[in-house]
Amino acid sequence: MKRRHLIQRVLLGLVALALVAVVTVFVGYRRITRNPDTLLEVIKKEADMQLNKIRQTAMKNGVREWRLDAESATLLEKKQMVLLTQPEVEFFMQDGDTVFLTASRGTIYMDSNRIDVSGQVSAHTRQYRFETETLSYDPNIRELYTDSAVTLKGQAFTLNAAAMAMDLETNIARFEGGVKGSISEQLPF
Repeated sequence: MKRRHLIQRVLLGLVALALVAVVTVFVGYRRITRNPDTLLEVIKKEADMQLNKIRQTAMKNGVREWRLDAESATLLEKKQMVLLTQPEVEFFMQDGDTVFLTASRGTIYMDSNRIDVSGQVSAHTRQYRFETETLSYDPNIRELYTDSAVTLKGQAFTLNAAAMAMDLETNIARFEGGVKGSISEQLPF
């Protein structure tokens, strides 16, 4: 009987310790994510290199695919990532047009050249402008895409959707999820 009570107490103690550990991790995570300065300090400790005012150009088979400028970049070599602040990316399309994109922060994944940006994402071409909160670039298929709400505005139209994908080779964009729009009477056909 004593042995059974001892086992119950040990198990109850282990459960209590596990609960305390989960609460501690949760509180620590919330503290870090709510305080960007603390998060930057943690990142700086892991950083292999910190650069200010950077410019990078990506080329494939001698053709420029994109050019990036950023206020700062933090290289995390073990994670194969570059963290960016205030990135501005210019994507070059086959028809000679460009997509010029700005955001609050971004990440380049060094193993794939994939780019993710977030925070007040705005992009424009000669014909239209779109805004969203997150956007990704897949270099394998040369596509910009987002699963966040997006607003597209042109000279004579506005379009809202839950998601978007834009093929940079063909300059064709697809919109999905609750697509709504308005067209001005002056839109030439």
